[in-house]
Amino acid sequence: MGETDMLSAQFTSAYTYLNKHSNIKLSDEIKLKLYGTYKAATIGTCNAPKPSLLDFRGRAKWDSWNELGEISKEDAKQRYIDILEQAKVGWSKDHVDNEESSSDDDGNDKIDNETKAIPQDRWTYVSTLSYEEEATTNDSDDVFSYAKQGKSSEISGILESGEANVNAKDDQGLSLLHWACDRGHLDVVKLLVEKGADMNVLTTGNETPLHYACISEHLDCARYLYKNGANILLKDEDGLTAFEHCSIEFKQLIIQE
Repeated sequence: MGETDMLSAQFTSAYTYLNKHSNIKLSDEIKLKLYGTYKAATIGTCNAPKPSLLDFRGRAKWDSWNELGEISKEDAKQRYIDILEQAKVGWSKDHVDNEESSSDDDGNDKIDNETKAIPQDRWTYVSTLSYEEEATTNDSDDVFSYAKQGKSSEISGILESGEANVNAKDDQGLSLLHWACDRGHLDVVKLLVEKGADMNVLTTGNETPLHYACISEHLDCARYLYKNGANILLKDEDGLTAFEHCSIEFKQLIIQE
């Protein structure tokens, strides 16, 4: 068996072991490393959009994958194997049955078929970090859901009918403008500001919509708020302004003429 084939066999054995032993206790740090390296090994460079600011688990998983950069699939597989071995959970690459994984007529096909047998993103242990995945539900038809979805025409109709206040907050203490900035819906941001939304409205953590646009790295939304007079000196409960939550390069892009 060649080195590449052996690496694939060990990688397959490693993630199969984890999924068969879902009661294994690992720290969240190790689970995140396993998730990131698994995605890099099976898909490659992170190609998923950055999750919402409020999706803490999703952002942690995305960061774990994205920070690996352009690591090769082979290096990612090796890193995954090393992480699991160092965790000392009862699995070792030395336990891989070389005869079963050998490169006979059916060997490589067996490995490929094992991988394909379990759908991507359905790894019950590794990809979910020991949490149940959130059930997929349809967004409701209230004005906050429309703000999250970027449905500006629906929002405009509700505001014009007087059914909702442009500066209303939901049960999380977020305004429509916060949600639009968090999701990067520039057309909704413009609509809300034109309808009289307070650009400096605060969450319970004293974050402005500009804070959300900067943290979520939605440049168009951040530039629009800045150009239209959002207060850049307001600080959140951690004493940080919106610009202190982003890189110098991102800030320069916001304020450039």
